[in-house]
Amino acid sequence: MGRKKIDPVEKFWSRVDKRGPDECWPWLGALDKDGYGQIWNGFTGKALRAHTFSAELHLGERNGRLVCHSCDNPQCSNPAHLFFGTQQDNMADKVAKKRQAKGESQGHSKLTESDVESIRKRKHESYKTLCAEFNLAPSTVYRIWHGQSWNHALAR
Repeated sequence: MGRKKIDPVEKFWSRVDKRGPDECWPWLGALDKDGYGQIWNGFTGKALRAHTFSAELHLGERNGRLVCHSCDNPQCSNPAHLFFGTQQDNMADKVAKKRQAKGESQGHSKLTESDVESIRKRKHESYKTLCAEFNLAPSTVYRIWHGQSWNHALAR
């Protein structure tokens, strides 16, 4: 005899710390590699992110849309903190909240903020010298010198 299938809605609520209506409702179960709550839906035989399950339960079908957090807490399952949007909406939300990776924190940068500061102070030197020292294309040095890239480092 097989295992009894547990109602996914009951399972969901057993793993949510439901707090006040304006607070985050943290997921208490398993997390995926990105820190989002993960629930196994025994009826469909698929894993689903907890916030997605909550959004579909409370807001309706996604119809191909993403489930975004207004609170930016990946473990939150409060439907009041969730909204449907496109990838473009999600990226615009990230930029508006200044959560996008910039400069050396974005993972692909060859430069540190200290390098950029040094390049900016050395406008009197040739592109060739700076390009060779920092392993950069001349256009990168130009954009740094003219404030077209690494602008977040200007405010420091």
